[in-house]
Amino acid sequence: MDMKPTLTMSQKQMLVMTPKLQQAIKILQMPRLELSQYITQQLTENPVLEEVDDVVEDPEEETENLEDEIIDEIPESDVDLDTGLPETDSVTENDLPETDIVNDDFGDIDWKEYFEDSDIENSEWEEPMEDDRRDNSPALEESLQDHLLWQLRMSDITDKEYEIGEAIIGEINDDGYLTEDIDELAKDLGYETADVEKVLHIIQGFDPTGVGARDLRECLLIQLKQLNLEGTIPYRIIDEGYLKELEANKYPQIAKSLGVSIDLVKDAIKIISSLEPKPGRQYSPVRNEYIIPDVIVEKIDGKYTVMMNDFGPRLTISPYYKNILTSGEPLQEDTKKYIQSQLESASWFLESLERRRKTILKVTEAIFEVQKDFLEKGPKYLKPLVLRDVADAVGVHEGTVSRVVNNRYVQTPQGIFELKHFFSSGISTKDGQMTSSTSVKEMIKNLIDTEDPKNPLSDNEIEIILKKKGLNIARRTIAKYRKELNIPPSSKRKQW
Repeated sequence: MDMKPTLTMSQKQMLVMTPKLQQAIKILQMPRLELSQYITQQLTENPVLEEVDDVVEDPEEETENLEDEIIDEIPESDVDLDTGLPETDSVTENDLPETDIVNDDFGDIDWKEYFEDSDIENSEWEEPMEDDRRDNSPALEESLQDHLLWQLRMSDITDKEYEIGEAIIGEINDDGYLTEDIDELAKDLGYETADVEKVLHIIQGFDPTGVGARDLRECLLIQLKQLNLEGTIPYRIIDEGYLKELEANKYPQIAKSLGVSIDLVKDAIKIISSLEPKPGRQYSPVRNEYIIPDVIVEKIDGKYTVMMNDFGPRLTISPYYKNILTSGEPLQEDTKKYIQSQLESASWFLESLERRRKTILKVTEAIFEVQKDFLEKGPKYLKPLVLRDVADAVGVHEGTVSRVVNNRYVQTPQGIFELKHFFSSGISTKDGQMTSSTSVKEMIKNLIDTEDPKNPLSDNEIEIILKKKGLNIARRTIAKYRKELNIPPSSKRKQW
């Protein structure tokens, strides 16, 4: 077979992810805070964008100096943000559009007629206002290490012991536990292990009680000693190593091993439960995370209405730069091209923001078109819903729906929820209907909440109860849902 290099030409269709489309996708999936920062960045980089006050402008005054020439307005196309194609019905490979080379030369655009005929001056975006509560944030609180060092300075100790104490406190984590081995610490400091043990014993008497322990057992024993409970049943349970039995709820076994009644063990457990397993927790920095919903669903005049939670300053294109292009004053070619490119960029940015707003609204409306019963009756009435259902209803790709619901929250009459909350797989019932896995979890939770604590329901018993209600769910599925709800098994829920 004769083989030699040759040159051939072929024609094929392909999609090009243009910078504008990349920006639109990026803006769509941005959460509220990140979008606010991105808008600030655009305001800084693009002089054509500006913030405007809530003042109604006179459109005649805005255009009184524009010449009355007619050109075709730049068409606005609805593009699927995943495929780059028009938002129509299903698209086959043969329907893919031919992609031309992107031309960034704006010199042929008549900007006078463009601004006169287009609605771009009315395209405004309301930037989310930063939460005013940030201005009221409290002063920094004292850390655990600062609190321990202050007590160390107040102690009657030698300079050597103070040096060792500083080193020990430096190795105590935010939970109050010593993370460094005593022998290694003594070796690093150049002192005897007994010297370090002595100072550690001093620190273990500091506030908060239990600080400086090397493990949970030592932490609880320190607290019991300071309560003068050394040698009692609570102390023996911890000291003699019954923590695993305690976690497994094996009270009879503990009582038999200690030679006491179950009632005495139960009383001891109450004391142990009152102890602090993480003594440094009270000094850990606490951050209050505020959730600001992106969408609000309210019942107005008997009908549920979906609204964007937009507030704050609005964005628009500066009339100053529009007037520069339309005034007829001579401009340097570089200056003209720069203003034209910035105007084009600003116009697309505002259009992307508006497209984001409309897409979020459409997706949310499609979700609650299915989940109307949830709005009226609560979580137990959630229906099965998957991304494809919403994508088909809105006319976009599933990936677009996924970007919309990710890290976004909605305020409903039932509370604030992440949009993801309303998607769940379906479980068939005896009558052929479908119910959502979220509803099943709610049923399991209600069953466990109302069970007899001395005789809790096992997964098998829950399976039988649900079958009587027409839900054929396997025991392993019930166990999976129970774990997702952070509910322990019946053996650990039982109260003796």
